[in-house]
Amino acid sequence: MPSDEKILFIDYSRCIGCESCEAACRFAHERPRINMTRTVGGIMAPVYCRHCEAAACIKACPRGALQKGADGTVLLNPVLCAGCETKSCILACPFGGIFCTGLDEAVVKCDLCQRRRAVDMAPACVEMCPCGAMHLVTRAQALALSTEDYESAHRKVMEHVRPVLAPMPRRDKE
Repeated sequence: MPSDEKILFIDYSRCIGCESCEAACRFAHERPRINMTRTVGGIMAPVYCRHCEAAACIKACPRGALQKGADGTVLLNPVLCAGCETKSCILACPFGGIFCTGLDEAVVKCDLCQRRRAVDMAPACVEMCPCGAMHLVTRAQALALSTEDYESAHRKVMEHVRPVLAPMPRRDKE
């Protein structure tokens, strides 16, 4: 992995849930590639693609529509995306970062604003975040930004995105 490979890091402990990131993304891409969600506890938080090193969505796509770009970004080729009935990519993403549109494009996901970055601009969401919760950083820099407050807030959001369901109690254990 190149040391300069960038990812989006959102510090949920600093996020105020203002939805500026989603609005900026919608402006830059027509359809947002980052979506706000409200947790059971009432926290508004952005859900986004983490551009995983070993992306499960890439393995789950039967048509090869998801691939790693030269810079390590997980990219969606809408021409190859068939909008599978199973939506395997959506189910495979542990972060809920691929979104069904119900429109011409079957699914969308963050591409870290490839067009903006090609002209030395930051992703729209990073530039518009009023509280400095969003950063375009390397994986190593993301680890350095991770604090106890971040980890606690992140855990709450992930419990909402991918809740761990408790198994039904066994009858022979009652």
